[in-house]
Amino acid sequence: MIQAVAYDMDGTLYPLWPMRYYMVRELVWAFLHAPGKTWGDLRMLRTYRQVLEHLRGAEAADPDAEDPQLYAVAEKLAIPPEEVRATADEWVTKRPLRFLRRIARPRLLQIIRLLHRADVRQGVYSDYRPQTKLQAMGIAGCIQAVVWSRQPGVGEFKPAPAGFLQVARLLGVKPAEVLYVGDRTGVDDVGAWAAGMQFLHVRQFTLKRVRAMLGLTTPPEPGAVELRG
Repeated sequence: MIQAVAYDMDGTLYPLWPMRYYMVRELVWAFLHAPGKTWGDLRMLRTYRQVLEHLRGAEAADPDAEDPQLYAVAEKLAIPPEEVRATADEWVTKRPLRFLRRIARPRLLQIIRLLHRADVRQGVYSDYRPQTKLQAMGIAGCIQAVVWSRQPGVGEFKPAPAGFLQVARLLGVKPAEVLYVGDRTGVDDVGAWAAGMQFLHVRQFTLKRVRAMLGLTTPPEPGAVELRG
């Protein structure tokens, strides 16, 4: 029986294509005002993505190492790690925040809030730091476990199982009792299965289905939540 639900962030709690549109618009505006800096940022961001795909699924040499992706990019481009961190924070973490409420999947956020009110434990496991995005979407208080691939103690990117197992530990349940919801086949599903979790693609994640998987019925307590399909 499923006891907890965990979610991927990018592409799952919000679709990627509108965010890419907004980020391209932001880059064009930045290039018009500071072409030299923006060109350098683009070069760094392209390398940042390439390094992630290279590291994806590989076993961490040191799970407690600080942000292996950041230091790999710095070494490859021969620039200070602080410069990589500042650019990644700006374009990967901060700039997307103001667009999240308008593009987040409203039905999915509604289900997350309903599950929280029904006392179902929920977590997020993402390759990128998800805390500020959860706050921007207004659901941080519904999430009991937050894990990201580059944090100390994980140090591996999906589909390696370390982050999936960590979110199960923080939720206080066995991996087999966790339903992981994601959008990327070959990554989210493979990692969840490797950790012993169940997987559901976000397009299949409906209130009716999750209600059945969790065995939720109408609780008798006053003010309790009934999850209807």
